[in-house]
Amino acid sequence: MSRTRRVPRPAGEVSHAAGSTSSPVAGVVSPEGTPSVPQAVHDGMEISRLCGEMWRRFQPQRQAISGSAVTPRMLSYLRHLAAAGPLTVGEQARHLGISRATATEVVNRLEAKGLVERMKDDGDQRRVFVWLTERGREQTAALAGRNVEDPFLRAVAALPAATRAAIIEGLGALLTAADAGRHTQDEEEES
Repeated sequence: MSRTRRVPRPAGEVSHAAGSTSSPVAGVVSPEGTPSVPQAVHDGMEISRLCGEMWRRFQPQRQAISGSAVTPRMLSYLRHLAAAGPLTVGEQARHLGISRATATEVVNRLEAKGLVERMKDDGDQRRVFVWLTERGREQTAALAGRNVEDPFLRAVAALPAATRAAIIEGLGALLTAADAGRHTQDEEEES
């Protein structure tokens, strides 16, 4: 199976390939039957802008929850530990879908507040677990009945069911396309 290697071109120069339409975007080729590249680029830029705006608008608040020493992000972390039991920082990062560096930062902040502690694994001294301290369990229990307002969930709940379903379907399709593109790129680099 032959693959065309895409070479970056100077701005304004158009890449042409058999079975494709010309593109004003350097090095980008659109197969026949797909939306025009300029429209796809425009749509991609708008999706990227909206994703950035969503992140800025809905990122977990960094201010402490009134009457407590924790932020909403810290509380979600404490609640996860309370439900899952002792975990390594890496396990917590995977469970919560965050980077190991971010998980380490949160653990350090919680540990400084006396809400979690690090414990060596009895079976493997190289492994270190993070677990709630007594104070951490008390803080989590005290905030258990409190529904910390989540602006993202409030906004999602305000959407009609059909709109929510369309967003879920669209984001899923975007991730699937990204995965397919990544696999294709990996195959090209191997050959």
